[in-house]
Amino acid sequence: MRFDTKYTHRGERRPGDGVVEKISNIMDQRCVRLELGASDKEGAIRELVQLLADAGKISDVELCLSEVLAREKISSTGIGMGIAIPHRLIAGVGEIMMAVGRKSKGIPFDSVDGKPAHLFFLIIGQQGQINEYLKVLGKLSRYLNDRSFFEALMKVKAPDEVIGLVKDRENLV
Repeated sequence: MRFDTKYTHRGERRPGDGVVEKISNIMDQRCVRLELGASDKEGAIRELVQLLADAGKISDVELCLSEVLAREKISSTGIGMGIAIPHRLIAGVGEIMMAVGRKSKGIPFDSVDGKPAHLFFLIIGQQGQINEYLKVLGKLSRYLNDRSFFEALMKVKAPDEVIGLVKDRENLV
């Protein structure tokens, strides 16, 4: 991951002050699953949270899961058109991170259009990172508004291809 970071007066990197220049910088192929095993919303979120844990990005799976599910109870993050972007700011998680999942058959996600979600982008950030968090959500939403980008993501064969597509999209902007 590459972050522009602020430095202390001694020139040391200050963790948590990272500025996410590109979404691809917070992506990790270990956190991409091309076919989720889950068949429901909670299972999909659990699987994505577990990807972050398995990659060493979070240590408390149950805390992250309960926080993301609590956010879902407020309002579904199924934005329609086959896409869900569950997200939450959580105390103590460190930098902004993302897990990506795909389910060919789709999963009911209480989406605004009532249709199942096929692509899932879990975004977790540290409380207090609201500006960077919102920038990541906004950029990702803009990219996903392009139906050809969605379709390309549905066809990839390997996790690194997902990140490659995001990098290609970033280079267009």
